[in-house]
Amino acid sequence: MTLRCTVERYLEMNICRVLISVASLTFAALALDLREKAGPIRIESLDGRAMTIENFGERAGTAILFLSSRSQAIDAAADDINRIHQMFRLKDVLFVGVCSSPDVTGEELRIYAQERGMVFPIYRDPSGAVAQSFKATVLPEVFLLDRQGVILYKGALLPDNGKGGVEAAITDLLANRPVAVTNTTAHGDALSEKRPSHNVEDPYATPWFASELLFEKIPGAPAHHCSTLAQAANGDLLCVWYGGSYESADDQALFISRRKVGQRVWSDPAVLLSNPGQPPGNALIFNDGHDRLWVVWGRMESTRPLRRGSGWGQCRLFTRISNDNGLTWSADKEWPDSFGQLPRNAPVTLATGELLLPLSGHIGDKSGAFFMITKDYGATWQRSNVIPNGSQPTVAQRDDGSLLTLMRHEPRLLSSESNDGGRTWSPPAATDIKNPDAGIALRRLFNGHFVLVFNDTDAGRTPLSIMRSTDGGKSWESPLKLEDNPGEYSYPCVIQTTDGRIQISYTFRRYSIKHVELDEDWITQTKRPN
Repeated sequence: MTLRCTVERYLEMNICRVLISVASLTFAALALDLREKAGPIRIESLDGRAMTIENFGERAGTAILFLSSRSQAIDAAADDINRIHQMFRLKDVLFVGVCSSPDVTGEELRIYAQERGMVFPIYRDPSGAVAQSFKATVLPEVFLLDRQGVILYKGALLPDNGKGGVEAAITDLLANRPVAVTNTTAHGDALSEKRPSHNVEDPYATPWFASELLFEKIPGAPAHHCSTLAQAANGDLLCVWYGGSYESADDQALFISRRKVGQRVWSDPAVLLSNPGQPPGNALIFNDGHDRLWVVWGRMESTRPLRRGSGWGQCRLFTRISNDNGLTWSADKEWPDSFGQLPRNAPVTLATGELLLPLSGHIGDKSGAFFMITKDYGATWQRSNVIPNGSQPTVAQRDDGSLLTLMRHEPRLLSSESNDGGRTWSPPAATDIKNPDAGIALRRLFNGHFVLVFNDTDAGRTPLSIMRSTDGGKSWESPLKLEDNPGEYSYPCVIQTTDGRIQISYTFRRYSIKHVELDEDWITQTKRPN
């Protein structure tokens, strides 16, 4: 072979390679119609790698969806996109997102997909060649391909005038029948229009949850119950409960533990109050809104000896106050005319600034639940009417100013409402919320939602659950379990601290007191798209 032939042969071979390469590069730019094969689709990964989609034969169908992180129409359609994708992702249909906007970066698309819960592959088409080949002009617009890469459907994500839509097309494909509606008009944003980036709120947030026992063991006090929480003015979280040899024992005492602001560890429990002759029982610790901490408790005044668990009907209320975040306390003060009464649940501050303190017990010849109201930080108190048959009330204020109280009552909680700031209450009514004769705790969150912690069972004191209401307690979402192992998990207290976290304490098998810290996302975000 002469040198000339060798050179000509070399040029011929390389020209062929160039022509083949050019043909491959420009294939995606060819205009495609229904019933035509898409061929290899050349795209770019979010991290900038050149890729080719051509494995159509590995699945029954492939849905090519044109989208953008800067499209309001895609924002509006995100839930439908995810719903349809979830419907078919395990039925051998792959969704592939394609963004043909050159100014949208791969990182922007990645973040957008994460925040929108789009858990299917998304790629870039910065040259617009893929959009041009499919003749895509609208966001969102979708194209359904079969195993051979043949386009069976093009157009709208959702049905057009009640007909078609990609969901119907995929259903036909999987049923091995011709696609009934193959072409619909897509509605949305123009694909070619340039738009500025915009922030998208993450609907999945980041649930927070932490829990711990306040202590393992207190020498001389093996049994513990009835905890209560408060946040001091300096941000510290304090917990008070009673413990001793057993419930109602002569050596029963009030204990206190502190978790300093910014820390995760509770201090060693210290005895806050003991009185062997007349031991303290149920107690509350709360912030009165005037940067002072109060402890209100029931002193057990039954004659002794006394059987375990009795004596609660013969208690008298006492108080003490701290002006230094619970480091030191005032002398104890008896609450007037309080024999036969007990605290249980934390008070609430009303929109008027008044403090509403829930109590239960006897007032003269009446017994039930009632409230003490103060407008001067505890200098004077006014008493509400008595709600008969109710016990250990817990209360929250609605957006319209009305009040809802839920009360311990077996087999279902009782409810009552007030429209005059808690001074008078409607007759009690049974709810559908289970109550195995155990304590409950209700709290209004800063955003107006209610949370209720309770034993969601007909008998026993497990599980301990939490549930939320977004309409002031008129309806409730399904409860989530905080504890469901054998044992007693009871007498919860729930507050919200200034950082927005929900703080819960409760009896842990009578061995200890457990603290749980969570946010509202933990209640609502039970499953991350995956």
